[in-house]
Amino acid sequence: MNKLNVGCGIKFHPEWVNVDMVSYSPQVKVVDLTKGIPFPDNSFEVVYHSQVLEHIPKEKAADFIKECYRVLKPNGIMRIVVPDLENIVDEYKRLLNENLENPTDLSRANYEWIMLEMYDQSVRHYSGGLMAKFIRQPNLINEQYIVDRIGYVGSNFRNSNFRIALSSIPMFKKAIRYVLNKMKAKLISSEAEELGRFRLDGEIHMWMYDRYSLHQLLKDCGFIDIVKKSPSESDIPQWSEYNLDIKDGVVYDPASLFMEARKKS
Repeated sequence: MNKLNVGCGIKFHPEWVNVDMVSYSPQVKVVDLTKGIPFPDNSFEVVYHSQVLEHIPKEKAADFIKECYRVLKPNGIMRIVVPDLENIVDEYKRLLNENLENPTDLSRANYEWIMLEMYDQSVRHYSGGLMAKFIRQPNLINEQYIVDRIGYVGSNFRNSNFRIALSSIPMFKKAIRYVLNKMKAKLISSEAEELGRFRLDGEIHMWMYDRYSLHQLLKDCGFIDIVKKSPSESDIPQWSEYNLDIKDGVVYDPASLFMEARKKS
C-alpha cells in the first residue's frame, strides 16, 4: 500500500513516503511544499498530515487539500490531525466558570495556560512565544495539566528546552524561512522587518478548525465519508503499527482533532 506522510517533521515511518521542507532523516525526502505535492495524480492509497493545515493561511487551505485529493487514488483515505478549536473553547469555558465561581491557584494557572493555547500560537512575535516563557517557570503548579494537554512532546518537556520540544511537533516546516535562506537573504535590520519575517516563517497558527469547519472544507474539496476518529482509531490498515499518532502508549497530540475522509471512487 502506497502511503504519503506530508510535512512529517520527526514523525515518519519507513513504509511510508515521508516528505517535508527540511529533512531529519534519509527516510524523509525534501520537497518544496509551497509549490504543491510533487507526485502524479492517483499515486497513493493513503495521505496523512499532522499539525500542518493550521499553519497554512485560510485562503490557501483548499488548494492544499485539493493537492492531497489529487495524489490520492480513488477510494483512498486522507487522515488529518489539527488542533481542535472546539476542545480548546470547551476547556476555556470550563476554566472560566471555575475561576469565576471558586478560584484556586491551580485553576488560575490552568486558565492562563488555556488562554495561551488559544491565542499565543497565533499572535506571538518571537519563537516559542509566551507559552515558552510560561512553561519555563521554576515552580510550575500545573505541570501535569500542561503535560496532559500537549501529550508525547510534553511528557519530558521539563527535562528539555521547550523551544526544541515545540520544534519537534510536525508542522508546515518554516517554508518562507527556508526559501529566504536558500536565497541567502540579507540580515534583517529593522524590528518591523524582523517581525514580518517571523510571522511568515511557518511557526504560527494561521487558522483553527473544529469538526464542523474541517468537515465542510473536506466536503467542498470533493471528499466523502468524512468521519471524526480517535488517535488509535483509523480505517488505514495496520494503523497502530506506524506510531504516527501514538508512541510508547502516549498520544502525540491529545487535544487535537483527528479526522479521516475518502476520495470518491
